[in-house]
Amino acid sequence: MKTKWNNEFFARIGLVPAFWLYYNTQYGYTLESYIDYMKNRQKTKHTRKVQKTKERGQEYYTPELVRKIQYAQRLATY
Repeated sequence: MKTKWNNEFFARIGLVPAFWLYYNTQYGYTLESYIDYMKNRQKTKHTRKVQKTKERGQEYYTPELVRKIQYAQRLATY
């Protein structure tokens, strides 16, 4: 877990996400499958975002973004 405040964190401490609660009652999804689904969904969204910026001829990881990422990761470790 790279950041402290993500879906997995809230599910582990007992706060039930509304998205999971709906799909649990409708289709019987477990909490583990919900967490895996959300992780995979975010990974695909991120790769798509990086790919689109490359197609536009732009750089995704600008020095400004790298600085913000490092700052957020420093805060998550405390």
